[in-house]
Amino acid sequence: MKLTRESEEFIANLKMYLMTSGKNDKEIDEIAVELRDHLEDAESRGKSLDSVTGGSPETYLKNLSSEMKTDVFGVVKALPMLVLLVLAYFITGSAIRGDLSFSMLTLISYPVVTFFSFAAYIYIFRKMSVRNWSTKKELLIFVAIQIFTVIALSALLFFDTFIGEPLYTPSREIMWIIAALGVAVFIASAIWSRTWITIVLPLFLFGPDFVMQFIQVGEIERLYISAGSMYVGLAIVILVLYLQNKKQNPHNA
Repeated sequence: MKLTRESEEFIANLKMYLMTSGKNDKEIDEIAVELRDHLEDAESRGKSLDSVTGGSPETYLKNLSSEMKTDVFGVVKALPMLVLLVLAYFITGSAIRGDLSFSMLTLISYPVVTFFSFAAYIYIFRKMSVRNWSTKKELLIFVAIQIFTVIALSALLFFDTFIGEPLYTPSREIMWIIAALGVAVFIASAIWSRTWITIVLPLFLFGPDFVMQFIQVGEIERLYISAGSMYVGLAIVILVLYLQNKKQNPHNA
């Protein structure tokens, strides 16, 4: 039996809510299957989603999450890949350009910005799971978080130029090795997360820097090309996600 769009969205929201709550993937899938059976049975008898959730999907999700154990091992297991991915985003571009160095400011501030960005995304994903937000609102929020992150990191780079004393500056050969390792992390992350974003977005972010290492480009032109490609990449990713969401949920606009 085919479920209503509302029920299908609720199952997707349940998975997202439990996943961002640190629950075990296998248990989440089992609960999703069980919920689908309940919804199919309810709808076959002419009942709505409210008959299963008690009229409050948010309360239903919170109560369900509180009854499940947090998969601490699963969360810890995912941390190394997340840390490597964040490091790859931070250092791959600089390694390609040949201006990679490590100062006390960057070593302290980058993890702080990263933590708040991840926390913001997790918070928004959880809110999306229990709120009926429009696609436009969701996109605006994600764009706002991304812009804040980019501005914060750019400001850190700017201040680091004037007040940050490098603790270590790798040789050019070491930088190329670091860049290659960064690319390997992006590919591994795409395979691990089963998403193309961790390959396509770095391609727009760092691809132009790689190409410009072999052609004569002025410093100003280099900055414009790098910034332009970054925003084009973000725009393409956001557009594709929007179109996918619109195709799956044509009435949720």
